[in-house]
Amino acid sequence: MLNCLTQKVELNYIIPAIRINLISLLEKRGLNDADISRKLNITKAAVSQYKHKKRGHKIKFSKEIEKEIIKSADSILKGNSSNAEINNLIKKLKKSRYICLICKECECK
Repeated sequence: MLNCLTQKVELNYIIPAIRINLISLLEKRGLNDADISRKLNITKAAVSQYKHKKRGHKIKFSKEIEKEIIKSADSILKGNSSNAEINNLIKKLKKSRYICLICKECECK
């Protein structure tokens, strides 16, 4: 059995799932698509794709991780880097081994 390629899982599943949650939260806090795209360093077209569930809709997070995403959204609103916040969330997901639940080829069970 092959080892899990966590970077591929992060890029294809985790980051899009985090972004879709962040977009929803930022929108609820009154930001428009242009503001959201600037805050998250993605294009307005990408924001639209997330909102129309063309990206990032396959993964559902636990309540604990959702609370962390809410904290990150608030931090981003205060001016903190979205990339730093997403990296922190990924570290927490790795620590909790949530990535292992997503990766079908993971041997770390």
